[in-house]
Amino acid sequence: MDVEQTSNLIPDTSRRIQGYDEVLNSASLDLEWVPYAGKYEHHKTQIYAAAFCTNWGERIVLHISNYLFLDKEKSKEKNPYAERDLTKDILFYFDQFPLTFGWYTTGIASYDEITGDRLKGRDSDFYILHQRCLFYNLDTPFEISRNKAYVSLRNKSNNNKHIDLIKVFEKPIIKVNVFEGKYRTIGLHDVSSALLQTSKYENMSAGTANILEKSLFKQKEYVKRDAELVMMLAQYNNSLVLRLMRSFSTYSELDYFKVCHTNVTKWYEQKYTKMIQTGEGTIDFTPEYRRKKENIAGGHHTIPKKGFFIDCPIYELDVKGMYPTIVINKNLSFDTLNCNCCKYDNSALLSKETIDTINQSLQENKVDRIVARYWTCKKRKGLFPTVLTQVLSDRDKYLKLLNEESSKSNPNQFLVEEYKTYQIAAKLFANAGFGLFGNEYFEFSNYQVAECITGEGRRIHKRMEEIAQTEPFNFDIVFGFTDSIFVKVNETNEKKAKSSHEKITHFISRCKDELGITVEIKNEFKSSIFYGKKNRFVGWTGKDNQMPIVIKGLDGLADSNPRWVRRWFFKILDEIIKRPDSRLSNVPRILKQAIFELDNVISKSSKSIETELKFTQRLKKDPGEYAEGVRTGKLGRFLGKDKGEEVYWYETTCRDEQTKGNYSFLVPNDLKNLNLLEYKRLLLSKLKDTFEITNINFKQLELELVQQTLPIEYYS
Repeated sequence: MDVEQTSNLIPDTSRRIQGYDEVLNSASLDLEWVPYAGKYEHHKTQIYAAAFCTNWGERIVLHISNYLFLDKEKSKEKNPYAERDLTKDILFYFDQFPLTFGWYTTGIASYDEITGDRLKGRDSDFYILHQRCLFYNLDTPFEISRNKAYVSLRNKSNNNKHIDLIKVFEKPIIKVNVFEGKYRTIGLHDVSSALLQTSKYENMSAGTANILEKSLFKQKEYVKRDAELVMMLAQYNNSLVLRLMRSFSTYSELDYFKVCHTNVTKWYEQKYTKMIQTGEGTIDFTPEYRRKKENIAGGHHTIPKKGFFIDCPIYELDVKGMYPTIVINKNLSFDTLNCNCCKYDNSALLSKETIDTINQSLQENKVDRIVARYWTCKKRKGLFPTVLTQVLSDRDKYLKLLNEESSKSNPNQFLVEEYKTYQIAAKLFANAGFGLFGNEYFEFSNYQVAECITGEGRRIHKRMEEIAQTEPFNFDIVFGFTDSIFVKVNETNEKKAKSSHEKITHFISRCKDELGITVEIKNEFKSSIFYGKKNRFVGWTGKDNQMPIVIKGLDGLADSNPRWVRRWFFKILDEIIKRPDSRLSNVPRILKQAIFELDNVISKSSKSIETELKFTQRLKKDPGEYAEGVRTGKLGRFLGKDKGEEVYWYETTCRDEQTKGNYSFLVPNDLKNLNLLEYKRLLLSKLKDTFEITNINFKQLELELVQQTLPIEYYS
């Protein structure tokens, strides 16, 4: 057995995080076992390595090579129970820590009973360890759930706890709202590369590479690195995600460890159930509080104007907390909407304007349904408004405390971090409650509540645009959606009246008075491009030291594109928006550089090809659910991937023997087989809309740079 002390990979963070209970006296763990095909059977595999990494940085690495002989010093007699003894030591160390972390430690693969094909999931560390315990008649600390979907700690009476961190980082509230989609899949390699800038050992994956073929040193380094990455993620940014989970536990009144392994639906179900049990609310007056899912309209949006605005201020105006304001002001909740007690109280009715807006949107979306009336309770405050009021009040409190502490000459950094976390948690928990009413699996699902919220939001947004377009403002609406509008101040009227900023300030005041909403200036773009499509635009504030450029919805930057395409797409977009006057000469020059790099640099190196020219696609379904000929499913089956994971390929000029198509998941040995023309066409096609809007000759560039083979001197 090897026990290794702190290395340079994990910095000494013990002092910095000492105050956070979420990681104290804990260890992360990882196991490696012989890969096998099909359903688990005892004879197919064995565990050969394990690693623990403590929160103070100590590494414990166990490898089966250390158990192969009964007594290394006195005898070379082979140990017939090497794996059993290794397993015993794994269990020994596992039992030493009150809290452990892992990455996909609790999952179980499911198989088709007839064909034996794997349907979804993979067998996890705990499942394998549990099975090896059974095989060797060892006392197992695990049990399999009744539905055979996951494995968990068996002995509920002891103090040992475990968090499968993949369950935390895969939550949309964390992946999207906290980390803004920085990692595309929830694989350990992707998450750690995106957040920690540290990858799995030598970028290997036990799922696609046979680690047993590597040296003993590399096998140990591989399993150790995985354990290190898990601990680093648990501690990332002062254990931010775990402290958020703790706050969510407080708001939902659900056990912290259950919060880590469940979703927002369960959190709010627990919260509402507790509130009803304690008498904070009642469903006695809304016996039909649960309504099956129906099609409803979303937020209002105005079709964007297509155009390139050069040195022309475009103001992006946002409504602060539109939906929370609506819910609280209108008392919208499953336990107040259409209550029996206020059925005949006309003052409880939602306005005719809101009902008309709902019906108009239903008609526009071809939903065969008409709403006659909605009303909300006038006698009791609903559970959802109560939760929002409490949580958002907490956020305001912690924002105030954060500002006060941060403004001190010597602020307490521990308090700063705590206040930041609390205000983020409050905001996220509040926002998470809105989408649940349209979720058919939510215990308190009620499409009518969702319809009233979005309907009132549409009414406010449309009215906001009407005010903007009439006297004394006469703004041009460039684009608008849900709770934002993009306006251009009319130049003619601006010369006669006040400055544009004064007019915007006046407009904000008018919205407050007439609509009861708080409008804020989110961005003031000096130059911008709008594509005539919903939520697709580029804007530049003119201040590089703030936000370089704002880009929304452009296909050229989608993660599925090769890095080479994304990199040069951004360079060209950045050039156009920041230096529009010289775009006609500069853009062709930059495109030449891009093509030169592809023809003369990248395509000559297999390492560069792997980095720059790899297409990727995230599996939306398990591979077996795709039709036989669908590329994504086919690659998923070849690469052994699951739903949510990523497949990849390279475009080739000839038919690949394995994929039976003009693409391969292996870097072509003969680099001439790379279809460079396809990559060039892709870059140009992604830029086509931008070129057309900004008056750059797309057809001429396509002819010169893609369809012809040019000599090297042309690029200089």
